[in-house]
Amino acid sequence: MAYVEIEDNQLPKVYQPDFETLKKATSESPYMEAAFCLLREATHWLMLIAALRPAEPLKRNDAILRGLVVRVCKLLRLTLRELNERETFQQLSVSRDTIETLATLVYLIGDDGTGVRFDQYVMNSLVAERELLRDIQQNIRRRSGETWPIEERMKRSIAATAKAAGIDDVSQLPGRARIGYPSAEERIKLLGPSVYIGYRMGSVETHGDWNDVYRNHLSFEDGEFTPNLGSYDVRPQVPLMLVKISVTVLLGNIEHLASDEATTGFLEPRLKDLVKRAADVDVLHERFLAA
Repeated sequence: MAYVEIEDNQLPKVYQPDFETLKKATSESPYMEAAFCLLREATHWLMLIAALRPAEPLKRNDAILRGLVVRVCKLLRLTLRELNERETFQQLSVSRDTIETLATLVYLIGDDGTGVRFDQYVMNSLVAERELLRDIQQNIRRRSGETWPIEERMKRSIAATAKAAGIDDVSQLPGRARIGYPSAEERIKLLGPSVYIGYRMGSVETHGDWNDVYRNHLSFEDGEFTPNLGSYDVRPQVPLMLVKISVTVLLGNIEHLASDEATTGFLEPRLKDLVKRAADVDVLHERFLAA
């Protein structure tokens, strides 16, 4: 892989919210603009951190951490695209994915140096592959040993995925209860006592529950329902939350993600300033809603 030095003009542009305009706002539009611009800046910083050259070639555990940061980047980029296109009925669902990814990152960084948490993560992730392999083998037995080409490809894919994680045979993996990997709720509570509430709200859009159908896909006037094929509820709360939580997680674990003290020293004040700007906008927005 080729590495290049980052030029100053490649750094994120600092977005300074117009707080006087926000204080005088009579609609949420200025807040939506501020939330979008702050999320765009945060996403740029995450991309740079994800792309930092490691001090030495990444082994499995460090690669997992880096891969999780890359996943957060892509989820935030997806959120930006949806906000730009006003196609945001999956905004809570995508934020749910982001929250769980950040929680997993924090949980794994908290490993005591034994690698047990990383082993749990890998084994728990591959349980689904183990079950898929069993289904494939069962179907082959039902056909008296005949194997379809797609099944051979799936078996090779499972084996390759497991091998990269250091697992020789997924069929020998224990069940989830014996693996001991904590639930999503347990991991998400590492991010703070109130974050799980936001995570649960995302399940409404994930599963297409009544709240999602009513809010995003139907109109209800004068006791009558009609299909809503166009408009969605675009609000600044979700992007502001994503800025604060993602950048705060980076700040709290920057020494595990940056390769040297100079890089850490460069990043910390800029990330802290970004969190503060997002928090200040959020406070003003809450006052706007209360008024």
